[in-house]
Amino acid sequence: MGARLFRAAAHGRLPRMQDLLNDEELLRLRQSIQAWRTGPQPSIVTHDLVDDSKDAVLQHLRHRNLFNSADDPVKMVFHPEFVTATSPLLNLDYQQFVRGCHMGIFPSYYEPWGYTPMECVALGVPAVTTDLSGFGAYVQHHVPNAAHQGIFSLNRSTRNFEEATNDLVDHLMSFAQLNRRQRIEMRNRVERLSELFDWSALVVHYHEAHDMALERSRSGKTPAGRFELRFA
Repeated sequence: MGARLFRAAAHGRLPRMQDLLNDEELLRLRQSIQAWRTGPQPSIVTHDLVDDSKDAVLQHLRHRNLFNSADDPVKMVFHPEFVTATSPLLNLDYQQFVRGCHMGIFPSYYEPWGYTPMECVALGVPAVTTDLSGFGAYVQHHVPNAAHQGIFSLNRSTRNFEEATNDLVDHLMSFAQLNRRQRIEMRNRVERLSELFDWSALVVHYHEAHDMALERSRSGKTPAGRFELRFA
């Protein structure tokens, strides 16, 4: 179609539908439109899994009756594969995919640190994390007014599942009511926060944890906590 469009423009005329699509392609287009109108509702998963009846994600989606029907308020697209530019389905690299999202939501019950919300922040995408992840706890202690800046740390340490769920729903509702300009401003604010999580700023804490562990091991004391050191 691109070559045909260029040819029409080179001749100085606006292309007609017949210039862009031949008879066979027009027939396939009509068939596709009809199939979308009369066919089954879209699938909730992009791949055929080996044993989808036992897949934990699909089991929960079915339990919640999330089947992408027209009246479902939430539509699901479960993509059980890494996002890469060579994927025949999405054809996007990971950074492009994340930047195309409005928000990253990671309400984990436990994460030693949790890199995914931090990746969102680095790419200018608002994120949801929890205070039971290292990243969420760090945000609570070191980022004032974090929710306004674009990072919402969900309280899961002192609130039960239902209360935390309601808090998340309220936050998503507030975000959905923002206009386009407000969302762009939030993306700019959250991207500016990424400097706080640069390796040059965080490495000092790794050194402190390492020195603390060495000091306690030399003194014969049992370390009070467990340390995880990762170097890139």
